[in-house]
Amino acid sequence: MNISTRHRLPFPPPLKPKGTVGIISPGRWPDPLWIDRPKSFLESRGYQVVVHAQNYLKEGQLAGSDEARAEAIMDMFADATIDAIMCSRGGTGSLRLLDKLDYEAIAGQPKPFIGFSDITVLLHAISQKCGFATYHGPMGWNFAQPSNDPRTGAEMLNVIGNRRKHCRMHYPEVEVIRSGRAEGILIGGNLTMLQHLMGTAFEWPAHDAVLFMEEADEPLYKIDRALTHLRLAGKFKSIKAVLVGEMIELSDGETGLAREGERPFGKTLREIVLEHVPPETILAFNFPCGHGNYISTLPVGAACQLTLGPRGAELTYILSE
Repeated sequence: MNISTRHRLPFPPPLKPKGTVGIISPGRWPDPLWIDRPKSFLESRGYQVVVHAQNYLKEGQLAGSDEARAEAIMDMFADATIDAIMCSRGGTGSLRLLDKLDYEAIAGQPKPFIGFSDITVLLHAISQKCGFATYHGPMGWNFAQPSNDPRTGAEMLNVIGNRRKHCRMHYPEVEVIRSGRAEGILIGGNLTMLQHLMGTAFEWPAHDAVLFMEEADEPLYKIDRALTHLRLAGKFKSIKAVLVGEMIELSDGETGLAREGERPFGKTLREIVLEHVPPETILAFNFPCGHGNYISTLPVGAACQLTLGPRGAELTYILSE
């Protein structure tokens, strides 16, 4: 794979067989099932699990104070017996931690850090400041959902534990709007969180990016506003591809949920995206990177190759140096 190394990040050491996974809650406090279910899943596959005491703290809607949540992250990175870190849930609160972490210490103990949604900001902060890829993937919340797709957990373990040079993933369910091939750096996450990082010391690089994005529980006008912001900030000028994930339970901002094909806002989600993403950028919808039943594990900062065509999407990325 002939991919430029510009902005490309190395991977943390892979999760070893029968390794130890730590669970933390950087955002809202979790339902106990969001701790118990992933713990049972991991233990059933031979892994050890350490649940940080911070998971059971409460301060308003958050899982403890900002200091307690930041300390839990630092504890897990500092503990040499912890091989990977999984977040229990997102919600809100992660953005408050970005200036409270010791990134130099984290860089000295690289390990897989996994989460999505509100955790998007931590993925980018750690990858940008510490110089290793992080993983946009399932949290404890996913394993407690009745509709959770078994591919979610199996793929996560395969990706964060993979020792091969490359990994090739096929997504036949993806709806290709503009076909083609792109090579670049895999960047993305929750759209609102990506927007909030702009103008900060943790802003994500758009140059040669393969951008994936998802959202949930937002009105269409906020999706339009966020994409307008990205476009005006020049983020779409040098992006190679856009993968739109599940945008679930969107509303029109006035009368309730926005159904596919309806135009209560004046534009559908597809029309909004097409208005902002340049016509030369390859594009697909329904990519499994959001709040749906199946969430793929994607290494933020990895060099990748994307093909969009009649068979859906094929994504290949380098797993190890």
